[in-house]
Parts: sequence; C-alpha cells; structure tokens
Amino acid sequence: MRRFPRWRDRAREPRDMLEKVMNQSAVILKNISKRFGGTQALSDVSFEIAKGEVHALLGENGAGKSTLVKIISGVIPKDEGSILVDGEELRVKNPQQARQKGINVVYQELSLVPNLTVAENILASTERMNEFRKMDVKNLPDHIRQVLTKFHINPSTRVRHLGIGMQQMVEITSAISRNCKLLILDEPTAALTNEEVNELFRLIGELKQQGVTIIYISHKISEILTIADRVSVLKDGLYVGTKPIVECDEETLISMMIGRELGNMYPPLGTELGEVILEVKNLAGEGFKDASFYLRRGEILGFAGLNGAGRTELMTTIFGASKAYSGDIMLEGNALRTKRPIDAIRAGIAYLPEDRKQVAIFSQMDIKENSITAIIDSVAKNGMLDRKMIRELTCGMIDKLRTKVGSIDDKILSLSGGNQQKVVLSRWLLSNPKVLIVDEPTRGIDVGAKHEIYQILRDLASKGIGIILVSSELPEIIGMCDRVITMYRGKVICEAENDAALTDVLGRAIVGMTSETVIREAEARV
Repeated sequence: MRRFPRWRDRAREPRDMLEKVMNQSAVILKNISKRFGGTQALSDVSFEIAKGEVHALLGENGAGKSTLVKIISGVIPKDEGSILVDGEELRVKNPQQARQKGINVVYQELSLVPNLTVAENILASTERMNEFRKMDVKNLPDHIRQVLTKFHINPSTRVRHLGIGMQQMVEITSAISRNCKLLILDEPTAALTNEEVNELFRLIGELKQQGVTIIYISHKISEILTIADRVSVLKDGLYVGTKPIVECDEETLISMMIGRELGNMYPPLGTELGEVILEVKNLAGEGFKDASFYLRRGEILGFAGLNGAGRTELMTTIFGASKAYSGDIMLEGNALRTKRPIDAIRAGIAYLPEDRKQVAIFSQMDIKENSITAIIDSVAKNGMLDRKMIRELTCGMIDKLRTKVGSIDDKILSLSGGNQQKVVLSRWLLSNPKVLIVDEPTRGIDVGAKHEIYQILRDLASKGIGIILVSSELPEIIGMCDRVITMYRGKVICEAENDAALTDVLGRAIVGMTSETVIREAEARV
C-alpha cells in the first residue's frame, strides 16, 4: 500500500489559522448548472475554494466533476450560475483565455505532441514564442529545469520516448510554467510510481507556499486524505457537501460519494480452478525476455511490478500487437500464432489496454459503435449491420456494467473516463473470450465502479474464463488475484500464491529481489 509523507500534523493545525485561510476565497461557484441534451450534468452547484489550499473534488464517474472543470477552464459554457475568481466574475470563452487569467488544467488524458521534445512541448504551451523555430531547450526558465530535474526528465528527450508516468509529469511541469494561480489536477497520479507520487506531493507543497490554489481530482481516497485541506463531493450532478479533511476518513467520504455503505471492496477469491488454458514458454519481445507462466480456467492471475517492468509489453505480444522475438504461446494445448490482434481475438483472447485514449476507444465514434467493434462479424447479415441487434447488445451491457450514458448514440468522448472504460470492457465481454487480459482496468475509475468491475471480473472467472490482471496497485493485486507473478526489468522474477505472506513477498519482489530470496526471507519471518 502506498505510504505518503505527512506534510504536517493536521490534527495539531490551529483551527483559527485554518479558518483564517479559508476565509480568503480564490474561487466561488454560485448555482452552476449544465445540461447535455437529456442529461443534467450539473444542477445548482455552489461552493467555495480558498486561496492557497488543496481542495479535493470527489465523486463517482458521471458525478459532474469533469463538466465543472471544463466550465471553469473555458472548454464549455455554463447554462446558469456564476464563477468568481479572486473576487471578479470569470468570463472566459476558451482555454486560452482561462490560461491568461492563471487557470491551468492537467487532464487525465494527455495532450502532448509526441514528436516534439519535452522542452518544445513546454515552451509551446507558454505561448511566449512568436516563431516555432525559436523554441529551444536553451530557452527553458531555470525553475522549469529544476522541476524536470526532480523528475529525472531530460528536456531534450522526445515525448514519444517517455512512459505515461513521465508524460504526466511533463504535463504538470508545462502547466506550472505559465502564470499559474489556479491549478486543476485531474487524476494526476494514475500512471505514477510511488516515488513519483511523493515527488509530486512535494511539488504541490511548494506551490501552496507560493499561494497557488489547487483543485485535486482523484478516485484514490488515500491520496485525498493525505494531500487535501478540504474536500467537496458531487453526486449525480448535485453538490453533496464540503468538509475539512481533518473531519474525514475513508468511510465518511465513500458514504458521501455513493450514498451507501460499500461493504467488502473485493469479492472472495476463486476456489475451483480448472485446467491450464494459456501457457507461455520462454517468450521474448521488446522490453522483456524469457517469460514463462501459465493461466488456469477460472483463475485471476495478477502481474505486479513497477512501471517499465515489461508487463504491458508482454501482454501486447501475447495479443499480437507487438512482435515476439522467440518463445511459444499455447492456448488450450495448441500453438497460438498471433501476428495481429485479429488473430488473438478470433482465437478467444481479449485485451483491455492500459492507455484508453490512444489505443482503446474510437474517439469519433458513438457509444454503440465502440461497444461492438470486436464482434462486427456477429452483428452483420449479408454485409449489413443489424442495427436492432447492436442496440440491444449495447443497452444490455450498459445495464450490466451500470454505465452512465445519456444516449447510446452519443459520442464516446461525451462520457467520463471511467464510463469510457466500461464501454471498452463491454466490447470484450461481448466477444465471449476464453482469456481476458486487463491492463490497469480501474485506473481513473471511482471506488463504486471499481467495486462493480471487481465483481464482474470475479463472475467471469467463475464461468471458466482465465483472467490476467496487470496492476500497479498492490491492494488491487492482493484483493483480486488467486496467484501473482512479479516482473522486474523485463524478467519474471517471482511467482506466489495469494496467502498471508503475499504482501511481504510482493513488496520485495517489485524492487528486484529474486523469487528464491523473497520467499526464503518471508518464510523466515512467519
């Protein structure tokens, strides 16, 4: 479980000092409402954000968080209400005008230009350069160089060569390089390692000292309890309430967010596992080598490890999206040749990827079209799509996954990130896979939806589907997986059953200790 530094002992913070700070409002939201067609995204939302505080915004997917952020940042207009920033009414028609007023947003979905360097991306975002050719690493301000150095990022590196976590840090650095008075962070740690998260929190502490106001959006309640001063909760487009973080615990926030007791987050582990359905022998590819493992019917097999350990590369190779250098893949005892993803799909392998925006959704297509892309052959008759069948299948999956949509004819980009993820998951469930690979399946998804997805995965396993779960969250790995494999620097170094010693085993394995050493030391402490 992640452990974050405590920036101060909140319980000892003088209450009168806290109240004094909270009286200096940086942002005042008054009766904000927004409707999209038949969906009321926000209704009469009002609350205040103090100057220089970290104000967390919490709510389930579809609660209205993203809509509110887009209104504040000028992406979309509000229907009703008013926004005051530093005592003046905010009137912005686009994000550029918002940035000029010091409002900067770092979205969960990244917007960097892959072929440009880190320095070029940052300089382009500052809007200081009159000519593109003048954008050069030598023009980077010293304070930006210092931030990049903290995150071990070379400003001359092209963004396409960075992992998702490092790209996220470039986005954040780019945002604070501008005249930043209000910084909005939308799921900023979704792709970060523990070390990167701690460094980000230190940076947030520095920004607070400089008087920057921060709106922090996250589904990770442990982070909110660590970094926030206050938290406001939205539910179904309505304002639920605001509380000082010193008055909150996990149960309080969950109850405010979903309106009910969540109960046990994870369903019971599987008890009846079948024969081996997938076997990988000495597989090698880009980013990994000599990987061997097996997966049984009805099993949820976890893959743990740090970002860059080779887990995703291994999965994309099995799925045929990346080339295998050597080794064998056996499905139900037969050799599997997956030169393209379509080969894997036809064989019964489904893959929910880590990067939803880039490789999972079809951004210009609607919800129903995104839902059936893996089964087009099944919903076509005589070369024509069966529209009635498509609607029935899509609506059935929406009900099953409790996906919040206005209409299945809406563009998928109209949905929140978590609901987009549910549409991608429904696509693969419709294909009736034998093996389902899910890579960071709950990244950017609220706690209630996580609970539902965990139950769905366990139900699928109970029906005999073999599931591979790749996750950077140790609680998720421990809570969901029957057996866990750990990778480190492209190699499988540890395999362990889910028992009392698993937490200790994983904690050491993800930093590179070999299987024999990890297990021997764990057994010695039992």
